[in-house]
Amino acid sequence: MEITSKNFTDQLASIRQTIRDASFFAMDTEFTGLTSDRNVFPFDTPEEVYQKTVENSINFIVIQLGLAAFRVDPESGAVSYKCYNFYCFPKGRVHVFACQGESMRFLADHGFDFNKLFREGLSYCGEADEERMRADLKERQEQRAAALEAEEGEEANGSDAVNMVPVPATEEKLMAEIEERIGVFLGSEDKDFTITNCNGFQRKLVYQMIEAKFRKQISTSSVELENKHKGILENVDLESAVGLSLVLQELSKTRKLIVGHNMLLDLMFVIRQFFRPLPYNFQDFKKTVRELFPLLLDTKYLCTNAELKVHVFSSVLGHVFEAIRKEPFKLPEVKSGSEEHSYSMDQEKQHEAGYDAYLTGLCFLGLASYFKVDLTNLTNDATLKMYFNRIYLLRVSEVNYIYIYGKEPSFSRDHIFYITFPENWRHVDILCRFRNYGQVFISWVNETSAFVTLHNRDHAAAVLKTIDKSNAAFTICTLNQFKAKQQCAGAKRRYDSGGSDRGGHKRPADKEVTAAVVLPAVTATEVTNFGTPSQAKKPRQQGTFADNDSW
Repeated sequence: MEITSKNFTDQLASIRQTIRDASFFAMDTEFTGLTSDRNVFPFDTPEEVYQKTVENSINFIVIQLGLAAFRVDPESGAVSYKCYNFYCFPKGRVHVFACQGESMRFLADHGFDFNKLFREGLSYCGEADEERMRADLKERQEQRAAALEAEEGEEANGSDAVNMVPVPATEEKLMAEIEERIGVFLGSEDKDFTITNCNGFQRKLVYQMIEAKFRKQISTSSVELENKHKGILENVDLESAVGLSLVLQELSKTRKLIVGHNMLLDLMFVIRQFFRPLPYNFQDFKKTVRELFPLLLDTKYLCTNAELKVHVFSSVLGHVFEAIRKEPFKLPEVKSGSEEHSYSMDQEKQHEAGYDAYLTGLCFLGLASYFKVDLTNLTNDATLKMYFNRIYLLRVSEVNYIYIYGKEPSFSRDHIFYITFPENWRHVDILCRFRNYGQVFISWVNETSAFVTLHNRDHAAAVLKTIDKSNAAFTICTLNQFKAKQQCAGAKRRYDSGGSDRGGHKRPADKEVTAAVVLPAVTATEVTNFGTPSQAKKPRQQGTFADNDSW
């Protein structure tokens, strides 16, 4: 089901109930641009990858969020689902974000409705903004309640302070319906009542009608007053402003399993856009994730399981889905909770967030079938426990995941070297330089630089002392030295961008908004596997999202 500003208010209660009833969720997002991973190297630590990703993605936003809620019947084990495809777009002039041309064109090629996004996209806000808006609303309600009490006192003294606005004929029916509903409310046990779907003028008429006919019974306060007046909740504008964030808050409250595919960016963007700024500190990020989404599973990381890799040759989402539809996997029958919330496996809508979330959920179910997981008791499965809360890291060759609840394994990098060389060099030229040190693995960075990893670590200490440096264009340093240079360059960039104080002295720049050697954003067609060895240097092949392993 598509959810926009047109039907959000009507569907919110149903969405919340669906979230409460679900057993687990699958989530996917579409962004205004891809982060650049050109400065993410195969031998980076998970902390380094996280910090670089934060720096590289600061200006892009989520414009579509897909949520698939799966329910497993506790008695029969039958699986049903409901899918939602949310369009979201920031409201107001203060919101500025970046768009990457290639990514936007890619979405357009896959049928993304930008008119619907701009005109009907849901608003959203973070925790701090919501708290401020709620405080403002409470203050307005209290002021209005006090004004009503004052008007009652003036009326008792024979003064009429109400300046009545004539009710147009076109609004008479609506006002009559609301008056009737208020009457029903007053006869009920409910403590509050919400009036929705009214524009500003209609709300003025509602307040006028309340003041004229119900002022001694109702106050526009969100709390019960001492005189037992009941309150009308003036939360229409607030609900609209908080928008999609209300759904993510409900999802967070459930503390249930959320499944994603290559979900680091999804997770980071959702936290930053709908909750709070991303911390620069790696451990603080983990703490934030634990607070908001305490149980996660990344199906791309699950595909690194040695047993599964025999049957799943590519971890691209579409390829995983094709694999799990065949033996030895057994995808359980999954029925839709209703037609309007369903997708068809025979009608692909790849790169629509709702469909990709649905596909991710099915891939999880198919992969879980290989291990004969009890779907009614997912969180206690011994195999899945080894993959819970481990977020896959693309293009990293050593520790390729972030572990949300603990430390990742450490590794030595003394046998890895960073080299620069003439543009006309080929694979064989590099091998020739390292021939005295045994087998090596070459990870190309660009046309004039690469990382070289020794297979035999015992030779590492001798490389810098004995390697042939006769070519002036050839330079070599250890990976640790390369990292140190990066950090120095980053510190200089932060210092240079910090500006000056009133005395003309240089001041440091804000740590959270500066980058340590951030390279240009990568286009969608340039997202290719990084670090694959080649026999000869060739121009990199251009591919689509479906052709590479980043999706």
